[in-house]
Amino acid sequence: MKKPLFVHEREAHSDLIKVFDEVIEEVDEDLPPIVVHCFTGEKEEALEYINRGYYIGFTGTICKKERGAPLRELLPSLPLEKIMVETDAPYMSFKRKKRSSEPADCIDVARKLAETFNVPFSEVCEQTTSNAMNFFGIE
Repeated sequence: MKKPLFVHEREAHSDLIKVFDEVIEEVDEDLPPIVVHCFTGEKEEALEYINRGYYIGFTGTICKKERGAPLRELLPSLPLEKIMVETDAPYMSFKRKKRSSEPADCIDVARKLAETFNVPFSEVCEQTTSNAMNFFGIE
């Protein structure tokens, strides 16, 4: 159907790459646009996905002091043009005294991206909006 795919991969990078390669070989064509949703992996894994043309989705995990530190460390090595802002709503709350996440929390994720990339918040908003529009084929 060639519809965009959101793929949640946790600690299964090699297996996912293997599946992607098998599907590509079987159908003899490229996969549709892909976001590796809720990314929590290693820098090398993110770069492999990006080199394949996929987007990387980051959630409020990057806002967490300890849990987000490794992600904030790898983020500047990735092109902002391949990053998606996510919340994983209603799961994975990253705010104190809040049990769930909601789409409006994307603003805080974008703010943390701006801080991590050391670029203006408006630049992150413009680029990630453009990324989403390209991904979904919205003109």
